[in-house]
Amino acid sequence: MTTNDEAPTRKYHDKEAFVTGHSGTTPLEILLVCAVIPVGLHLYLKLLPFVAKKFHRPFVIDLLEFMTLILPALLVQTSLLPYISGHVRLLLGMLLLSSIVPDQNRKTQTGGNTDAKETKRPAFLTIHRSSVYILTTVAILAVDFPIFPRRYCKTEISGYGWMDLGAASFVIIAGWTSSLITSFPAKNSRGKSSSLSYKAIKKFTPLFLLGIIRLFTNKGLEYQEHVSEYGVHWNFFFTLCFIEVFLLGWRPVKALFRLCRKSIPFDGIMGVMMIVLYQSFLSMYGGQDFIENGDRRCTTKYGESWTMCDVFFANREGIFGLFGYLSLRLLSEEIGRFCLLPTQQHSVKDPSNIRTSAQRDQRILLTTLLLWLLHSTFTISLQIPTSRRSTNVSFVSWALSHNMTVLYLIHYVTASFSPCHDDEPPPTPHVLHAVNRFGLAVFLLSNILTGLVNLSLDTLHASDGRAMLVLSTYVGLICGSALLLDRFPISNKK
Repeated sequence: MTTNDEAPTRKYHDKEAFVTGHSGTTPLEILLVCAVIPVGLHLYLKLLPFVAKKFHRPFVIDLLEFMTLILPALLVQTSLLPYISGHVRLLLGMLLLSSIVPDQNRKTQTGGNTDAKETKRPAFLTIHRSSVYILTTVAILAVDFPIFPRRYCKTEISGYGWMDLGAASFVIIAGWTSSLITSFPAKNSRGKSSSLSYKAIKKFTPLFLLGIIRLFTNKGLEYQEHVSEYGVHWNFFFTLCFIEVFLLGWRPVKALFRLCRKSIPFDGIMGVMMIVLYQSFLSMYGGQDFIENGDRRCTTKYGESWTMCDVFFANREGIFGLFGYLSLRLLSEEIGRFCLLPTQQHSVKDPSNIRTSAQRDQRILLTTLLLWLLHSTFTISLQIPTSRRSTNVSFVSWALSHNMTVLYLIHYVTASFSPCHDDEPPPTPHVLHAVNRFGLAVFLLSNILTGLVNLSLDTLHASDGRAMLVLSTYVGLICGSALLLDRFPISNKK
């Protein structure tokens, strides 16, 4: 018989054990999970002209978006779909439904948002970014319910876990977006370097504060933690924060190099050098073993310990993982410049950088195939297992390969539905536009709601029906809040 004081502690350890000790699944199944977004987008764009013609209510378009994009993103992260075959049947069913719908005049499409500033963030990149937010917000609450497949949880040592990709995807998308912004700086700025420095500081401060808040709330509420993810005190906000600090110092140095030779891809070179040196440390100097099996304290043979050393040992995953995430960010920026620059219909100062939609599609596909080839070389030929815990070279190559594959599928769909088959993008779904615009607010709200659900409900023993009810309500609140923010008049002011 347990006392009242022992019950919360036991519940905490049960929840912690529920999300730890997993070995993941296959890259193919994780791709099938994310493929629901481009397939759902295809179905949405096929149904949109018909629905917009028959119904003139905004909430009907919102309902269409929820049914074709949000609900499938929830279903693929539950055990209601059998292993692999269930995902394939769902995707094929959505494609079959879209093939039945007759083609409409695409010029009549309404109900979406187009990115006026396509030179900074193309429509397909907006869709990819918002889909990562949606899939991630579903996962951070669904993982606490038995309905969430355990093979999708974060991997303990090595392997492929769906939740392993969340942090890496955010870093990759930040790199893609940054590459477009730095290639085409805003007009009337007081100088490129000063403008970028201001933006970096503006990003650094809230991320650091959020990291502190998350640390104290997790410890104060005794929320279950996956310690092997980042360490005892570290969290993803600190990782993002230190990436911005590094970039703040790196960009002026890169600018000096570019005075001598502008054509050299300095970000790519630095990213490759960083991951090669880091992987050498992991494989040849015991770094991987230390990250996986090291103590959380650095007590000497005399029984003494040093506070700073203890902090380093306790958070070794997050600290060493910075090298992997930094290389991921730099490589993403270089890939963004190679693949994602604007199409020829947009006037820019440097005509040599302009490419057609077909050229961009070819570059994305070529880069995707090359990245998968590199990942196969690292994992099969060099026998380097994919480790989220150390963010090694295999993890970096897998994260890039996966995100480039999804981006290619989304780009292919949007290009297929461009009005009059030109480079003008189709309308971006309202909910994806809103989630992309208020991504930080969406992420914070999802974390708050996740904490409230865990404090008020026994998620470990919830039935599948109850879990689906809670998750559907949760996702509806998040998407509805983003839509309200997007339509609120004050939010449209600069």
